Amino acid sequence: MEDMVSLRCKFCGAPLDESQIREDSPYVTCEYCGTTQQRMDARKYMEDMVNQVKDWVAKSMPMGYSSGGVDNVDPVARHSIFVKDIQPKLSAEMDQIRFSNLAVLGTCLLAMPFKSSVHPNADHTSKQAFEFNAKVRSVSSLAVTDEDKAIIDEAAFVSESYALVINNINLLGECKDGRWDIMAKNFRECADSISRIKGYEIPAERYRALSEIAEGFAVMLNGDMSTAYGKVKAGKERLGPIADRAMSDPRFMIMFSAIDQEVSIANMVLDLMDSSMSVPDDPLLMMDVIRKVLEQPACSNLKWNYLLNGADRYGAVFSSIGAAISAKNNGTIPIASGPGDVLMPFWEVDLRYTFTTGKLWKKRSVEVKEDLLICADFVTDPECLDDPSSAITDIFTDRPGASFGESFLGKETSISAGQGIGRIQDSVSDGNANGRKVIVPLSTMTEAEKLCTEYLRQRSDSIKQLKLGDPEVRRIIYIPCRVDGDRIVMPDDFGSLVPRHIERKKASSLLTI
Repeated sequence: MEDMVSLRCKFCGAPLDESQIREDSPYVTCEYCGTTQQRMDARKYMEDMVNQVKDWVAKSMPMGYSSGGVDNVDPVARHSIFVKDIQPKLSAEMDQIRFSNLAVLGTCLLAMPFKSSVHPNADHTSKQAFEFNAKVRSVSSLAVTDEDKAIIDEAAFVSESYALVINNINLLGECKDGRWDIMAKNFRECADSISRIKGYEIPAERYRALSEIAEGFAVMLNGDMSTAYGKVKAGKERLGPIADRAMSDPRFMIMFSAIDQEVSIANMVLDLMDSSMSVPDDPLLMMDVIRKVLEQPACSNLKWNYLLNGADRYGAVFSSIGAAISAKNNGTIPIASGPGDVLMPFWEVDLRYTFTTGKLWKKRSVEVKEDLLICADFVTDPECLDDPSSAITDIFTDRPGASFGESFLGKETSISAGQGIGRIQDSVSDGNANGRKVIVPLSTMTEAEKLCTEYLRQRSDSIKQLKLGDPEVRRIIYIPCRVDGDRIVMPDDFGSLVPRHIERKKASSLLTI
């Protein structure tokens, strides 16, 4: 063999690029899976594959024939060999490849740019698919009739695209540098291969759309938001009609749900880029924060997963982050008065409740207005999801004392102790965050509302005289605090209401801008 076809990747089985092969370096890098290997290992794998294919062909051919001299065989005899000896062996493996390829088409083939995504393993490795492809191409000269050639073409091009998609599924589980460039190339070649087979136009168009989206992700990670936005948007707009067409073709109906997930991911990324571009002073800082947020592992909780794994939460989160970044320059955010060079985000909650006081004819209902604060990064703390009170200024935990007489005569005015939280909220005004660190808010208003509802439900179960109204989660406010060593110190107005989440939190673990 010539050197340009003598090397294959020992990890995925793909043929190595000519430019890689002709270099003198002892190492080569596969452009289909991104792995680097020693040249001698790639050459050894290729030799093993050639021997394997030759052995398969020798066992498949009838006695007295060899693949090397088949071109000199009469076409009628070649057709007979193909139909009687080769096709049955190819068909058995091809049926498995075809079925497994359809299963892969039913898989979402995108992930968030900065995150890994675990997918079920395909039925084959990419090496197995490429090795089958090599077998098919080794007997292609036996295909004489149009029907024979169609069988060879489907087996060759389906197995090739299947191998490349398996590589992409593996890349989704890694966050290696340059993975989206590799995936875009693989998708393009998938489309080129499978488009050569009649009847595979729908998956070919899907691969082209995914290639454009993957290109957009790669460009986004390089900091060119405008170009990336255009590519991702164009790819997403091509995916929608493909899903509708798949639903009308029984072979490819399996793709519908996967394409819907891919469109959702593309929409989320477009929202992220919108958020980034909404901070014209420093879009790269915004993108760096987005990366850090997405790289943080999400908490897992059965009651919360439907929200924390939701496709639309990141748009709201990054909108809040974008406002905070803008406030580091010329924008403003709601900031409470007070000293402190670190701004801690809280959800501001207005709560109205009634409670019953007094006995007999002195019994009456009292309406109370209270203020609550919810730590805006509570979603990073699994204990907060199990015990909402640990993320909230727990106004019912230290109830005001009342004498027996006051309680009997109905003179109690409150069963909660908001301490200085109301003063903090009253001091809030729009201000610039320049010169201060800002802790990144990581929750959405919907998540804050759920946490507050869970907290109030717990308190109403334990305090029988309590009747709650609907709390109003208003906005995120920022409260100045300071850091002492690795401890976060909140203003004195909090009194004993500092949420346990803050007491547990190490300052060094905070994500700040």
